Amino acid sequence: MDKIKLVVFNEYALGYIMPEQPDKVCTLVDSVLRGAPFRVMNEPYYIGAKDTVRLAGKKDFETFRVVFDGYDNPQEYEFDTADNGRQNQENK
Repeated sequence: MDKIKLVVFNEYALGYIMPEQPDKVCTLVDSVLRGAPFRVMNEPYYIGAKDTVRLAGKKDFETFRVVFDGYDNPQEYEFDTADNGRQNQENK
């Protein structure tokens, strides 16, 4: 069974990718302060050639102020278990 991927999209959105729709990031939260376009509704982002997508870790959930507890299920979700997200790399 394929897992739902928890991801950071272009460093400004936290979301997830369903296995049956690998080109679409469903938004949990995004931040205009981090560069997200202003949107009235949380529509999905479609992954283009110039977009960056990486697995999200617990630190990313803290950064975007989303509680990770409900997503801490490795049988259902794929996420960065090493927790070496972009935030950790920038702080070194």
